[in-house]
Amino acid sequence: MTNRVLIGASTGPGLEGLQAFVALRLGNCALADLPFDRDEAVAMMRFCREHEITLFLSELVYRGSTQLYRPEKTRIARDEFWSKDELNAILAEAGEFYGGRMTIGEAGGVLYWPKHYLFRGTVGAYSALPPCDTMLEAREAYLAYLREFIRFEREELSDGPLMDVDSSLAFRYHAEAGIDILCHEALPGDPHRMQAAIRGAARAYDRPWGTHIAMGWYGGVTVDELWMRRWKTSVWHCYLTGSEFIYPESGHLALTEHQTGRHVEARGPEMLAARRILREAWQFSLVHQRPVGGPKVTLGILSGYGDGAPGLWNPWAWGQFHGEKWLAGPPEQAWELVDQLHRREEWSNYTVQGERDWSGNPPYGQYDIVPIEADLEKLQRYGCLVLLGWNTMTEELYAKLKAYVEGGGRLVLSLPHLRADADRGAEPQLLRGGDFSDLCGVRVTGMLDTSVRGVKFLEHSSLPGYRLPVADVNCDPRFLGSFTPAEVELTTARVLAGWDVLFTGDAEKVAQQPVLVENRLGEGTVLLVTLREYPADEAVVGLTRELLRVVSAAEQGELRLIGSDRVRYAVYDLEDGRGQAIYLLNTDPDYSAPARLWMDGRESAEFLLPANEFVVTYRFGSVLVLPMDRRVNLQSARWRDGTLELALHSVLAQEVCVENLGPDAVTVALNGSVAELAAGALDRLPLERSVPPDAFGYEPEFADEPAYEGEINSRTAY
Repeated sequence: MTNRVLIGASTGPGLEGLQAFVALRLGNCALADLPFDRDEAVAMMRFCREHEITLFLSELVYRGSTQLYRPEKTRIARDEFWSKDELNAILAEAGEFYGGRMTIGEAGGVLYWPKHYLFRGTVGAYSALPPCDTMLEAREAYLAYLREFIRFEREELSDGPLMDVDSSLAFRYHAEAGIDILCHEALPGDPHRMQAAIRGAARAYDRPWGTHIAMGWYGGVTVDELWMRRWKTSVWHCYLTGSEFIYPESGHLALTEHQTGRHVEARGPEMLAARRILREAWQFSLVHQRPVGGPKVTLGILSGYGDGAPGLWNPWAWGQFHGEKWLAGPPEQAWELVDQLHRREEWSNYTVQGERDWSGNPPYGQYDIVPIEADLEKLQRYGCLVLLGWNTMTEELYAKLKAYVEGGGRLVLSLPHLRADADRGAEPQLLRGGDFSDLCGVRVTGMLDTSVRGVKFLEHSSLPGYRLPVADVNCDPRFLGSFTPAEVELTTARVLAGWDVLFTGDAEKVAQQPVLVENRLGEGTVLLVTLREYPADEAVVGLTRELLRVVSAAEQGELRLIGSDRVRYAVYDLEDGRGQAIYLLNTDPDYSAPARLWMDGRESAEFLLPANEFVVTYRFGSVLVLPMDRRVNLQSARWRDGTLELALHSVLAQEVCVENLGPDAVTVALNGSVAELAAGALDRLPLERSVPPDAFGYEPEFADEPAYEGEINSRTAY
């Protein structure tokens, strides 16, 4: 991962398309079709190397087959194409600027498309996966499906990195199967959930990743003002969440509205506006260095072993269309619960506690969806891990989770996550016969009948900040549902909540009817829901939502956002612990949003995020630095003799707000301007236009449409 984010676009066909791409100043990465004329293909590669454009090539193989096809989508025989050595030689002409080649585009579609797409052949040559009996069989069938296509393309076509574009929760499996570069197709599906999934998979498998924004297909019914604002928000959301490359598949050159049939011309006002947004993002990526390492994430949602939820469209698990047992149920519906992490609680929810309502944004603004197969070292980057969907527990996974907790991790799970079998249609078989005393501090000895019950919270967690809605035992049971408690024998766990059916109650009796237990293990803690039902089951989903809110609020770090849930943010640690870069995005298309930053118990002055805008701020110890214009780059930052010395490059002359949230006075020096800040004081410093030598991209008018008389061919790779 580098600190220079690639911004670009799909191009029109051949060398001419790339020439227009450069003339229109559309970025430094491009997705293009490979022409089947050798001279033109070589010319394209050399052109990209000379102009320092990272080139991604579209698919050469008809989806779901080993059939080659031309960019015009006409099929050709293998012996009419170059040999592997010949294609390798052509690609080598791009040098370090060859980014990779797409393969099996939207392969996850066999999991998330409606079954009629697959049985009627409406999506290329893709077909349904073979029928399987268990979740783990289905997992292996999908991996085998991917691996065969990857093997063919590596052995028969070319070396070099392969990239797969997808819009599902399946990125983990694509990485496991051997895909080199992960790419998310936004906007089908929830962008927060999908970005969390691809980022979590990329971190688990050490893969680069980026985003392919499908504005033409999913940006909106018509290309109107809201379409344009959605496009702008999409670009900045990709940047904020850590995408290493960002480009639109269509919608920047010209497009046809799928719903109306209206053609939007390349030089019309809509496309001029769309390209301006793209250039604004490219200019920012040229000027500003985003810290390496991706956004700071401390909360991980574990994707369990054998989880086959696509997270999009299809109401079947693992694309298995035979038998009612494969219809999506609570294990798959659990993934809808993560949306709560980006929603503010209703004011009427009386269980929200404390000085502030920390709902609406997860800790540090982000969460990852983390493959449970990840190495222990990768799991340990997260302070807390939560299991929600399907999981088949194995001894190996159990031992890894135990080590994670012993090392200081906090693990939240439910009893179904400890099942050892993989047959979703069978009675769950618990690992170790239900003896989880070494991890969860309990032994499961049986199950009670299923009946309508409610929950009463008896004790607070030992974990700081985990504020459960503990009340007098004489109260209404909460979260009524027809659920099935386990009969458990406590070893080292203690009961935090139990079930009851009456207003009047006895604390000792409720404690003998556990629903939620806590176990301390080594330096960490386990919270176990001792019910037969999955977290998203209708009978217990209310309890799950409460626990998710409690966990998210408790895991908030030393830097937090106070603001609307339309404001998204991410925190990036600067190198050498110098401070942090904080990116904020107002996703509301119409309304400005006031916000404050909370740092170690102190709140900043309120600032305003304009509608549909992206803002940069920095934190150095107790000092916040907020430029009025985001097109800045930090050159240096150091503390010397009680003074924070900062050097910034800036596209424009502007003002920079500096605020001291610490208990002691500090001095801030910015490019020679000095502010003496008492505790809690705020000031504004002038920042003159400052441009590094031989810099490209610092022109104030960079985003303006360049004069270009050539043809703008709207036919892109997609």
